[in-house]
Amino acid sequence: LNDSLITVEKTIDLLRRLESNRLNIDESIVLKDISKAILDLELNLASLCILLRKMSENKFIELPTDLRRDMNSIIHSNRFDYDEDIIVYSQKGREEVDLSQLLLFCKCY
Repeated sequence: LNDSLITVEKTIDLLRRLESNRLNIDESIVLKDISKAILDLELNLASLCILLRKMSENKFIELPTDLRRDMNSIIHSNRFDYDEDIIVYSQKGREEVDLSQLLLFCKCY
C-alpha cells in the first residue's frame, strides 16, 4: 500500500512541477508531458484503489462508504480529468473524487 501511495504522490508532484514550468518551457512539450503524467496518475490511482478494495474484501481494512464510491468511480471511469481535483466520467455521468480524503485514508494504514 505504501509503495502505491508513494507512486501516486510522486505523479501528483510531477504534475505540479510541470504546471509551474509551463511558462519556462515550450508549451507543446509541457502539454505532452502533462498528458502523459495524467494518464500515469489515472493508472496509478486505479491500481491503488484496486489494492484498497482487495484489502477491504479480505477484511484487512474497513472502507468508508464515500471513499468506496470514489474508488469505484476511479476504477470504472471512462474518462479522467485532473486539475488539482479529479473528475471522472462514467455511465453515471460526471463525478468528483475527493483525492485528499483518499490519500489521507491510505496514510493511516
